[in-house]
Amino acid sequence: MSDPRQISVLVVDDDQEMAAVVCDVLRAAGYQASGASDGAAALAAVRRESPDVLISDLRMSGLSGHQLLLELKRIAPNLPVIIITAFGSIQTAVESMKLGAFDYITKPFSNDELLLVVARAAETRSLRQEVHRLRGELARSYGLPNIIATNPRMVALLETLKQVADSGASVLLTGESGTGKDLLARALHFESARREGPFVPINCAALPEALIESELFGHERGAFTDARQSHVGLFAAARGGTIFLDEIGEMPLGLQAKLLRVIEDKKVRPIGATAETPVDVRVVAATNADLEQLLDQGRFRTDLYYRLATVTLAVPPLRERPEDLPLLIRHFLSRASAEAGRPPPQIERDALACLRRYRWPGNVRELHNVMQSAVLTCTVGRLALKDLPPRVAGTGTSPGSTIAEAVDRRLSLDRLEREYVRAILSSVNGNKREAAAILQIDRKTLYRKLEEAEADQPPAPPGSDKPGPDKLNQDKNGRAE
Repeated sequence: MSDPRQISVLVVDDDQEMAAVVCDVLRAAGYQASGASDGAAALAAVRRESPDVLISDLRMSGLSGHQLLLELKRIAPNLPVIIITAFGSIQTAVESMKLGAFDYITKPFSNDELLLVVARAAETRSLRQEVHRLRGELARSYGLPNIIATNPRMVALLETLKQVADSGASVLLTGESGTGKDLLARALHFESARREGPFVPINCAALPEALIESELFGHERGAFTDARQSHVGLFAAARGGTIFLDEIGEMPLGLQAKLLRVIEDKKVRPIGATAETPVDVRVVAATNADLEQLLDQGRFRTDLYYRLATVTLAVPPLRERPEDLPLLIRHFLSRASAEAGRPPPQIERDALACLRRYRWPGNVRELHNVMQSAVLTCTVGRLALKDLPPRVAGTGTSPGSTIAEAVDRRLSLDRLEREYVRAILSSVNGNKREAAAILQIDRKTLYRKLEEAEADQPPAPPGSDKPGPDKLNQDKNGRAE
């Protein structure tokens, strides 16, 4: 609860005796209270003093309480206003609340009733200020100025993003995994007029197909087995803000028609509901898949594609942004060093040469992870070649020797592919999401290729209960996790 001594309350009433009584009650409770004799004086005091709470009589000479409320919503939209009147009625109360009043009390009222409403209003004001502060921090963290880019393609992309930010148009971000599509979606949100609203990210590939409709659109209690209570969908949760549909290419075909209808009608119908609910959201989608190829294969709806791709921004991979690599290296080194509580290390020449030479299949995300790991393992003050992962430092098997070995072994193309898939998975410590991103395939395809690779392995020796090298995190059904 807020400390009353830190809270200022402005009391507006053309009955000066009544205003004085209310101020005395507030001061006795510890509040800083002052009075204004009419609406014009109240507006001047708000501009001059920025009170935390305002209490206004409804019927006054000059501006009425409702007229004052409308003016306050224009000049001080976060100021909680309490309306007091002797002419209480349901209609008047509803009208006050519709105009934006925080609360409504009727004369005669007790001191306790007044103090309770004021305390709640002050707490609401404090929470609003905290939300505003946190949103400001998010905007500073995720806004366009925080995106590092000197590459001409990236600079042009950021300029386009800035131009369309306030348009409300749907935006489709395309590009390889790890290129920063999530960061760009957040920057688009915080550059837009919707920055005060929520930003709701959804990974379409991570949601189970059986639950994705409920997660997106919500459900009513009893709509299906285990629906013990109503659930607000993510579209409704994003009302007034932005919803980010990541990996949109993974959305089941049957759900794409429902998504299209929601985007076009701006209404959602939760599962089990009989009525639709309006939702005011901006849709930003992203994919690392070739949506045009999915269109040709009938796996993605043409009408949904064109609805999402009002503006399409193609994010270049890191290997095509050589100008940005040194800047990103310094940025991630500084950030990782700050998190580790140590000064940023100097990069030795051969280590820097390897970082420049490496192709970065995992893009900016991979660079961030490599820098974070290097800071933790390097000798304080120096980042050497030995501190980089073998795949980056070039100390692993070279591509040439791998091909030569495959030729010597007379491997078929299928067998070579399966061994390569296994090698990539091993290089990322079994992280299937990262492996799929490097291979530029979806996880379902990765699972299938892992099963094919396992079929190539010799059976375990009789009586052996030790899993062979191919048993990479399998579940009880034999499927790769």
